Amino acid sequence: MSKPRKILHIAPTPFFSDRGCHIRIAGIVNSLVELGYDNLVCTYHHGRDVDGIETRRISPIQVYTQIDAGPSKHKLLADWRLLLLVVREMRRMRPDVLHAHLHEGLLIGLVAKALLFWHGTRLVGDMQGSLLGELEAHGTFNKRPWLKTPVRAIEYVLLRLARVIACSSAHAREKFIADFKLRADKLFLVQDGADAAEPLDAERVTALKKIKGVPGDKIVAIYTGALLGAKGLDVLKDVILRCKAAERLHFLIIGYPTENLTPFLEAHGLVDICTLTGQVPFEDLKNYLNMADIAIDPKASDAGEGSGKMLNYLACGLPVIAFDTQNNKDFLPEGTPLADSSEDMAEQLQLWAQDPDLRVEIRATNLRHFTNGYSWQQAVHQLRGIYDNLLI
Repeated sequence: MSKPRKILHIAPTPFFSDRGCHIRIAGIVNSLVELGYDNLVCTYHHGRDVDGIETRRISPIQVYTQIDAGPSKHKLLADWRLLLLVVREMRRMRPDVLHAHLHEGLLIGLVAKALLFWHGTRLVGDMQGSLLGELEAHGTFNKRPWLKTPVRAIEYVLLRLARVIACSSAHAREKFIADFKLRADKLFLVQDGADAAEPLDAERVTALKKIKGVPGDKIVAIYTGALLGAKGLDVLKDVILRCKAAERLHFLIIGYPTENLTPFLEAHGLVDICTLTGQVPFEDLKNYLNMADIAIDPKASDAGEGSGKMLNYLACGLPVIAFDTQNNKDFLPEGTPLADSSEDMAEQLQLWAQDPDLRVEIRATNLRHFTNGYSWQQAVHQLRGIYDNLLI
């Protein structure tokens, strides 16, 4: 390129808040930086700044402090202010592309593009799964089933109006084609990625366990992610309860809000077999993963989004216990046993905990699988294909 092109990212979320959605946004921005583009992220007022990512925030909304995933009655005001911010930054920056993350970001991008139509700004929608599927997983339609039809219609229109859609997983791309009858040539795979983890030596791992209160003589099963029903919290609780009598197992839970899990652990006498950390900076996550022997992904819904936690598990070579969904089949090596229930998960966990040779074998397979297909360099290559064509 003769000069860097300018990209304005629309992130309708409290970026950065150490969760999967934000890890993808940061990964996409850094991949585009590597390709020589100038990037600016417009986002909500809360969250923390990330080194190397230029960020603009909306004016503060004092009553809106939620950083975990899920709906909030304050998001409408936040999105309105985000639209105003995006329009202001478009006039100042004159970006070549609006890279709109999530469905809300795509809606904001479409409105901003229409308001400044003479700029001729291109619009890329970056979807991490189906809006309909995610709201269903969060239980939005349980009491309001009539909302399902208008939400489907809104998603249908948004996806059709975007010039290009980047999908975080092959399964998401297939769902959009099948469920919304979109043309395959406007949907591109830009898969989630992760950075390979440097293994820590045994002495360092032992020291970390002592600092964090993780028993050094146990097999450690780790979960990282939001402690919400949509992310499999009820399944996680059941797995821990079923493994209560397994003397060799200890659970390391990295996630928030902790108040969704702590009362359950106290009521069932599970506090001693669990270390619950709450939120930790993403930059520190690999230290925690290095303390683990096995990883758990208890999410059963299959809305099509990628799985940042899965890739970070694989980047550390951890054996992963997950449900039999298409997304998990896509991410995990062929032949990985997948569960049909929390009972299956608990049984598999106890089996792997008792077999160190099997864990070593699975580690090698998962590391090889990650190295061959899931570094961020794959996303760099995929983004190059989109942007080279988009900016001709």
